Amino acid sequence: MNPDFNLRDHGSVVILTPRTNAAEDWVIKHLPADAPAWGRSGYVIEPRFVAAIVAGIHGDGLLVEEMHA
Repeated sequence: MNPDFNLRDHGSVVILTPRTNAAEDWVIKHLPADAPAWGRSGYVIEPRFVAAIVAGIHGDGLLVEEMHA
């Protein structure tokens, strides 16, 4: 099954990248409108918030693939 999000840990920041339309919709509903963007499609997440965000994504039935930087 294809992931809805990619999650890449860069140490001081984590990049969350939506990969599906459902993931894009999730971002619009759950991340602040002023969430820092990374490139054209990713979002910068502070490490302290990652567990709660991933739990919310999973709670809504979406998949996250953790990738190594």
